[in-house]
Order: sequence, then C-alpha cells, then structure tokens
Amino acid sequence: MKKIILLVFLTIFSLNSFAQNNLVKKTTKITNEMTKVLSLNKEENSKVYEIQLKRFQDVGLIWDKYQDKPEIKKAELKKVYKRLFGKLKNALGKDKMQEWKIYKQNN
Repeated sequence: MKKIILLVFLTIFSLNSFAQNNLVKKTTKITNEMTKVLSLNKEENSKVYEIQLKRFQDVGLIWDKYQDKPEIKKAELKKVYKRLFGKLKNALGKDKMQEWKIYKQNN
C-alpha cells in the first residue's frame, strides 16, 4: 500500500514538474523574442518574463477549470489577454507595444 501511494505521489509530482518546465520554456521563448525584437534592457526583460509567466499560469488554470464550458472559458481567456496587454503596455510603454503589434502582424 505504501509503495502504491509513493508511486502515485511521484507520478503526480513528475507531471506537475513537467508542466511547470513547459511553462518556463514557453515564457522564456516569448520573452527572448520580445527582447530581440524590441531591444529590451534587463529590467524590461525581467518584467516581461514575470508578466508572461503569470499569463501562462492563468491560462492553464482556466483551461483546466472550464474545459467543458467553452463559452465561459473563452470569456475568461479574453480577460487574461486584456490584462496581459495592459500590463505589458505599463511595463514597456505604448511605442514598444505598437512595435510588437506590427511585428506580430507581419509574422
């Protein structure tokens, strides 16, 4: 019985660790892209990383919570993306956000 409990715990822990590692990879990728395109300094890079990580965490929670309620999920995701834009705009400024928008439209 103890072995089964330990096995279940280790499985859950490893899945959680894998999911967290995946979030970090996604966050790092988009932060590096934004840093390159927008020529961000270290402080801006750090702010963008934290904002993006929070975004991916929130999106994951919404997907889990509302997986069988697509309309609610869509509305909640829309809120996350609006907050994301506002936070990035506050951290980077209007000009850099406009530059990012143009880049994303062309790529």
